[in-house]
Amino acid sequence: MTIETRVSADGLNFNQFGKRYRKVDGDEKVTGRAVFGADFTAQGSLFAKIVRSPHAHARILSIDTSEAEAMPGVETVCTAADFPSEVSGDVDTGEVEIGIQFLANLIMGRRKALFEGHPVAAVAATDIHIAEEAAKLVKVEYDVLPAVTDPIEAMSPEAPLLHEGLIATSLSGSADQPSNIAGHMEGGKGDVEKGFAESDVVIERTFKTALVHQGYIEPEAETVHWRADGHMDVWANSQGSFPLRQNMSNLLGIDVSKIKVIPLEVGGAFGAKNTPRVTPVAAILSRKSGKPVKIVLNREEVLKATGPASGAVVTVKMGATKDGILKAAQSRLVFGAGGFPGSPVLRGMQTIFACYQPEHSKVDAYDVVTNAPRVAAYRAPGATVATFCGESTLDELASAIGYDPMDFRIKNASKTGDSNVDDEEYTRIGIVEMLEQVKKSDEYNRPLKPSKNGWPVGRGVGIGWWPCGIEISSARVMVNHDGGVDVSIGAVDLHGIRTGTAQVAAETLGIEPDEVNVHTADTEGITYTGNAAGSRITRTLSQAVFKAGSSVISQMKEKMAVRFGVDAEFVEYEDGHFYARDNQDSKVSFKEAGSAVTKNGSNIIATASNDPGMRPANGYAMSIADVEVDPETGKIQLMDFTIFQDVGKCVNPTQVENQMQGGAVQGIGWALSEEYVYDDQGLMRNASFLDYRMPTALDLPMIGTVILETPADDGAFGIRGVGEPPIIAPPAAIANAVHDATGARMTSLPMSPERVFAAMNGSS
Repeated sequence: MTIETRVSADGLNFNQFGKRYRKVDGDEKVTGRAVFGADFTAQGSLFAKIVRSPHAHARILSIDTSEAEAMPGVETVCTAADFPSEVSGDVDTGEVEIGIQFLANLIMGRRKALFEGHPVAAVAATDIHIAEEAAKLVKVEYDVLPAVTDPIEAMSPEAPLLHEGLIATSLSGSADQPSNIAGHMEGGKGDVEKGFAESDVVIERTFKTALVHQGYIEPEAETVHWRADGHMDVWANSQGSFPLRQNMSNLLGIDVSKIKVIPLEVGGAFGAKNTPRVTPVAAILSRKSGKPVKIVLNREEVLKATGPASGAVVTVKMGATKDGILKAAQSRLVFGAGGFPGSPVLRGMQTIFACYQPEHSKVDAYDVVTNAPRVAAYRAPGATVATFCGESTLDELASAIGYDPMDFRIKNASKTGDSNVDDEEYTRIGIVEMLEQVKKSDEYNRPLKPSKNGWPVGRGVGIGWWPCGIEISSARVMVNHDGGVDVSIGAVDLHGIRTGTAQVAAETLGIEPDEVNVHTADTEGITYTGNAAGSRITRTLSQAVFKAGSSVISQMKEKMAVRFGVDAEFVEYEDGHFYARDNQDSKVSFKEAGSAVTKNGSNIIATASNDPGMRPANGYAMSIADVEVDPETGKIQLMDFTIFQDVGKCVNPTQVENQMQGGAVQGIGWALSEEYVYDDQGLMRNASFLDYRMPTALDLPMIGTVILETPADDGAFGIRGVGEPPIIAPPAAIANAVHDATGARMTSLPMSPERVFAAMNGSS
């Protein structure tokens, strides 16, 4: 079921927007011609296998690679000793930051292994099977230490210390002694104690969520050739060619101008492929061997040793008056960062109460290291966890004061000009309008379908907010000698961005998308573009394409003025045609004009980037979930699910709906089944897709979508980011639906049958 409701705040009409234009790369991908990381093999490549720690926490006492090096077919081996001992500079890993020294230690363990799967060496050979066998011959002597995977336990003074020199920082200064607490952040306004005292009802709950993985289909797979002349070629499945280039420069001490990153197709990322993991290892092996080196991870390596999303423990306290005023909201967020500091707890802090305006608020946020893989971004990092906790508590509070949950949300909703807990002022938003649209929708008001099994049924809602990023995107628009148009972009295409760019270019130039060819350029072919992350690419790239396209039109007007025998200021361009003012008979199509003005070798070309002063265009989405719950087992069956989202301006409905549905499904998996399971030694017990349970089509109903449009107040077309908001609210909506069905309040993710059954029967 797909619903196509449009609510537009400006009434503007566009020729190419709102059309279901086919994916320009669809044929390549369905026929298998598209080249992904594992598909590419440079001539003369070696194949590498990474040696990983079998322990979650251990000192590395010695590494002996001699037996592996002696194996026929092995060409080189590397350990941390082959990497620069000192690194400096900034690194760009997207929305979940990490210091460069920590990143270097994450890529190749030095004194310690801090999680199961932490790299400690690597082997390159003429054949991957030889490399795998040789990797088993690398002898590593460990001093195994106690491990801690729970962030609350890690905060204890008695917990094993991961980093002897890690000192917590906060607004009030630094801690007196090392601990596993990397940082403490605070935000809020007013006096929460006063707000709670003025409340008629106060609800306090503590929630716990597990580590979950992004579940991208394509494992990390990259090839690097560090050539004898000092230049480096990187064939990457990264989310950002230019950030990867800069990261490699800083990590390995090579000039940026000597690194060329060639983006390949990316089979899913969701934030996790912003962080370089295998690229520097391949580079060192390539430098030592003089040959290209290819590394492809398997699924076990992906799950054990690449960044999942944080697990967290969150306490939320809210108070309201009986007339529906949210007087106070307080939370304490403890996020696990994995082996190195840098969880998305700041984003959790920003998002937990973002959709509302409590009179008083306070948020404390803690970043804590644990013996788990260093976390990475996962589609609105930090927001899904925080929103599950905040929306569950708010729903319970609405019920306790006798208020309809939608009316309570509408009464306290954030509006344009309001501020978040970090004092960020909201640009134009339509949260109230979305809530009102949901409240009057059939999905919210229709009677619940009775369960065929006679199980209890319930309906729940949840809304989530995401700031959406900006950063720089670049595009080059060029008119060919036949009048066609080439557009080169620096953004990696994760979600059909080339298709949307063709529509934006066509809209700007007044032509059809079929007349536009869009190419993803390497780092030598276009100016700087940041990571494809933060729900920012369509918004920022559209402005870059608009600016470059507008420059192309201006150049063509000057050229056509000569043909028309008038000054350029008297040349008009409308409906895809140039003409001299007051002479409609002089009309020439864009294609004819382009061919005419370039046939003698003239160039019509423009490169542009989005305005660096663009403000974030906040994104938000709301979920409605209908569930039935088996009282004998606690199994939740999702019966209906609909997601509402404000996209600002919808470029391609099919792609927008796919983003909404994909994010919703990931949120549903987070809610119902996905989690990392560790034993008491810190070892992962479910490192395969057989045991790490992601939802399949058999687990899901059709996902309904409702597209709303309140244009952002800057940018070329009022576009908002789409990719991240859909994942945020599903766990909250499902938890609220379970409560509606059974009366049990779920406080842990995932809501497994065992946990639901325990909650229904009054046990923890």
